[in-house]
Amino acid sequence: MVKCGACGKFLTSTDAAKCDNCRAWYHRQCVGIKKTGTISPSWQCPECEKNIVRDNRSETPVRGRADALLEDLIDTSPTNTSSSEATQELTQDIRAELKKFKEEFIKTVRSEFLILRNDLAELRTSLHSTNDRIAGLEDRVAALENQKGAQPVSSDVHGLIDQLRSDINDRDQELLATDLQISNLPESIGENPIHTAILVASKIGVKVEARDIVSAERIGGRRINATQPAPVVTRPRFLIVKLARRDLRDEMLEAARVRRGMTSADLGLPGAPARFYINERLTKTNRELFRMAREAGGRLGWQFVWCKRGRILARCKPGEPASQIRCEADIQRVFEPASITVADGQRS
Repeated sequence: MVKCGACGKFLTSTDAAKCDNCRAWYHRQCVGIKKTGTISPSWQCPECEKNIVRDNRSETPVRGRADALLEDLIDTSPTNTSSSEATQELTQDIRAELKKFKEEFIKTVRSEFLILRNDLAELRTSLHSTNDRIAGLEDRVAALENQKGAQPVSSDVHGLIDQLRSDINDRDQELLATDLQISNLPESIGENPIHTAILVASKIGVKVEARDIVSAERIGGRRINATQPAPVVTRPRFLIVKLARRDLRDEMLEAARVRRGMTSADLGLPGAPARFYINERLTKTNRELFRMAREAGGRLGWQFVWCKRGRILARCKPGEPASQIRCEADIQRVFEPASITVADGQRS
């Protein structure tokens, strides 16, 4: 862009006058020209007009006629004036719309960032509080275990230790309240886990967007068959998906229960279609307890052993109350009476 020869500021094409002599550009206002109308091609700036050699000839204009001569040089026809005014009005409208859009956009972004900042602050506070409580519980458990070698530990102390361990496990499970575990889903090298999770959600009829997923990753050891021309993953790892909301996780679990037997067909994943499973993500302790409970329930003929919101529940028959399993002692407490009853019935 060109700068004005008088004030040094940048010029626009609608507010510029070019000197026919020195070829410099000026604002119309800086050289005393009206804002509307055309400018004569032979117009000269005041500096060039001042340097014109003057004589006493009668045709030399006098100073009093300068304004009249300037008005004659400028075309002030109604057509040019109305066109310029329409252009200025349109420019002003566009600027007003852009300014309004900018203000609304900034306001929306600030509001979203404020909500995100508050959510992160609450999550950080909750994590710090949970970590402090877990650290305190671990210290108490360690202190009790250290006392075990010094003096005999009573059954009450053992019960307290089991209770503390259960409390720690429950706290760890709460941190997984929005997590899903997708197992036996075909895996490819270089895949995008978030995109895969969105495909799985659409497969079961739940609309999930990228912003609804906090993180998605494969966990566990990868087994690759290197004898093939292209490396092939022989055993898919678990796909762990952390969602932004618990209700969305519950919706996906419910949809997965309704669509039991679903496969990876139409997902664009490598290999033949395979049946995959969507479950809650459990802590290592709860996974082991769930496995033991299912084995005990299957051995004794219990019809229901399931997980709900991180809790392991068991029920022998429909209509009977459900029993919660939080530790190995609960497995003995829940299933041993049933095994004794079955053995007595076989002896009789």
